[in-house]
Amino acid sequence: MDWDKRRIRSAGRTSGSVEITLPAEMQALEGVECRLVLRDGARPEIVLQPDVSLAEKVFAEIWERLRIAFAKIGDSGEFSLADFDVGLFPARHWRDKPPLSYQDALGIHRSRQAARPAFEDEMEAGKEEARGVRGRPWREKAGPGRFREGSGVTHVVTFLAVGGAYRLGLQDRFATAFGVVVGYIVSGMSAGHGADFERDVALTLFEGEEKTALAPIGSLFHKERWEEAQDGFKRVFDRFRQWQENPGEYEAARQRWWEALTVETGASVSSVDEYISRIRGESA
Repeated sequence: MDWDKRRIRSAGRTSGSVEITLPAEMQALEGVECRLVLRDGARPEIVLQPDVSLAEKVFAEIWERLRIAFAKIGDSGEFSLADFDVGLFPARHWRDKPPLSYQDALGIHRSRQAARPAFEDEMEAGKEEARGVRGRPWREKAGPGRFREGSGVTHVVTFLAVGGAYRLGLQDRFATAFGVVVGYIVSGMSAGHGADFERDVALTLFEGEEKTALAPIGSLFHKERWEEAQDGFKRVFDRFRQWQENPGEYEAARQRWWEALTVETGASVSSVDEYISRIRGESA
């Protein structure tokens, strides 16, 4: 990746140091320690090697939360970076291994740090309230806002979940669709990937017979939330596994779903998002 040219300049007459302005794309590395390496020779190179151990820790932590959430499906095992195609920036396309980006993980870390003071105040307030009500355990409130859009949550959770789905026996489009569904349930935002039908079915299954109002799980690092989601994720996974074993049943269900959307809207729609936009437009 070539980012054109940058000029090295003085950092100040008395400092004795020099500095260089990096492209805006490198904002992901703000605050990250980098090792400076000189590769001397006829064409010398100066290399910045960022310490990405913090991002790898975020991957491992979220994987462990997913491992808890999938416990009633099976054990997805320990996190291994080798199971993923990892780079500094989010991949535009992928084939063999689910992609992860250090940029997304660092975004999650920053968002988590920024939200920590308010989150801790909310926890204390909730605990104080719960102390006065005998027999009612305190629960963290779920809902959007734990992580802002663009913080990387959706992509990281989606592709870690794809990796977990592979470990648990799903393949190809079913593993991908399962990851997209998990990412949506956790973050409230869709990673796309053409899984509209699967997402719609999965949301109904996740809610269960109780028809519990669906909301993002909330704090990615609060263990109790993931434990409460185990039954819902197992119902979703079981359906995806059933479809994988019976592809004809899957295709028939998918076709019926699209036909139902066409009848309801009175015209063909290309996605769930378009369908929702039309409904909102009609009600406005």
